[in-house]
Amino acid sequence: MIDYRMTIRKYVTAMAAILATCALLIFTYYKEQKIKLHPVFKTSTMQNLHLIHREDSAIKWELTATEAVFPIGEKEIFLTSLGLKINNTPEIRLTSGSGIYEIENGNILLNKSVEMNMKDHRFLTDTLKWNSKDNLISTDDDIKFIGKDFIIEGTGLSATLKQQKIHILKNVKATFNIT
Repeated sequence: MIDYRMTIRKYVTAMAAILATCALLIFTYYKEQKIKLHPVFKTSTMQNLHLIHREDSAIKWELTATEAVFPIGEKEIFLTSLGLKINNTPEIRLTSGSGIYEIENGNILLNKSVEMNMKDHRFLTDTLKWNSKDNLISTDDDIKFIGKDFIIEGTGLSATLKQQKIHILKNVKATFNIT
């Protein structure tokens, strides 16, 4: 006569031994691979950043931010509530809610309601890129340029600071107040 309880018990014991052996082999295999963990959010932060960029002995531009986040292994700095002063003739001041400073090429990307002030003129847009090497300011967003007696609106902008030329790329609309 066949004892079914004994057969099932041997079968279960054999299966448990096989599963335990497989688990042990898998564990030792991965342990030997020297798995390295790279934390995603491993960063350093700094409060009240003030960065000065000099060329020769003259200060070319100054960057301030209430907070700067430095991701490890990255080549950019994430900024909060930033201000950028470009020592040009005339002096240009840019402010925005956030931005990114690209360390290698010196470019600064400004986000979240960018405002530029130059003499008695004010410029508004959503995002702006400043290329510090070529002294170029550009955006693809809607812009508004406000002066004492005029308002110019459009989409997209390219400006060279050395030549003091501003090109609004499309949908240009100008309103002049003649007094």
